[in-house]
Amino acid sequence: MSEMTWRCGIALAAVLGASGMVASPASAQTIQFSDTYLSIRGLLQDRQPGDPGLTKEVAGNIAYANGWTYGSNFVSLDFENFSHQDPANNALGTPQKGDSFETYSVFRTVASGNKIFGGGFSFGPIKDVGLELGGDIATQDDQYAAYKRLVVFGPQFSIDIPKGFWTISLHVSHEWDNDAYTTKSSTNYDVAPELETAWLFPFQLGPVPLKFEGFANVVGPKGKGNAQEAYHRTEILIHPKLMVDVGQLIGWLPNKIDAGVGYEYWHNKFGNTPPLASTEQNAIFIEAGYHF
Repeated sequence: MSEMTWRCGIALAAVLGASGMVASPASAQTIQFSDTYLSIRGLLQDRQPGDPGLTKEVAGNIAYANGWTYGSNFVSLDFENFSHQDPANNALGTPQKGDSFETYSVFRTVASGNKIFGGGFSFGPIKDVGLELGGDIATQDDQYAAYKRLVVFGPQFSIDIPKGFWTISLHVSHEWDNDAYTTKSSTNYDVAPELETAWLFPFQLGPVPLKFEGFANVVGPKGKGNAQEAYHRTEILIHPKLMVDVGQLIGWLPNKIDAGVGYEYWHNKFGNTPPLASTEQNAIFIEAGYHF
């Protein structure tokens, strides 16, 4: 078993256990709703900082969300394949002719103010206020040898909308990574402010059931991971998508099969800035998935 596979397994076990996916019968009784989503997406215009060209990306994803007595949980695990054009494969002078593979896991848990205290956290457009804790773990088998670890903590605000959901989180974040390009391989970035928002708005356009969904992240300047690195500035990632509820459209079950198109905008990718090439990404992707 490779070190990357071991790290991926540990990360997945940790996030599944924390989210309640691995639960005893007694704890399962507190689950109020849950959704598991298995999907695949293709992005042909991915950009990697340092390379003026394009990299092809194909990713599989499994995501799980639930609501329970005192809050909610979210887990996502990406399995991403990057074509050999990825400059991280060739950075150290010995070309890596094959593709590279990345796993990226995300976990967020929210303690709901209204659920815990029986109300008192709704005002104006705010439906609820919670306290969010989470982390990201990522690893990739290219020559950069990324091993990202991120922790976030802060309040989450749920916006009152007629259908679906919209949340806005304000975090304090801290990231560690690995950088095989520099003499010192470990990186320890500055604590940085972070904003995360996620949304799902279902609506109907004639006979077509649609969902406008996605997420956006803004990460403040996080400085240098080590003395050899450049300063990392504010980065913005926006990932909206328009999905068709195919199951409902064909007269089968609603909220089962989704297919659609999305757009990914990434400003100062990974905190990198010009004159480094390809720090700005504008890419269209297609996605299809199934809800269990």
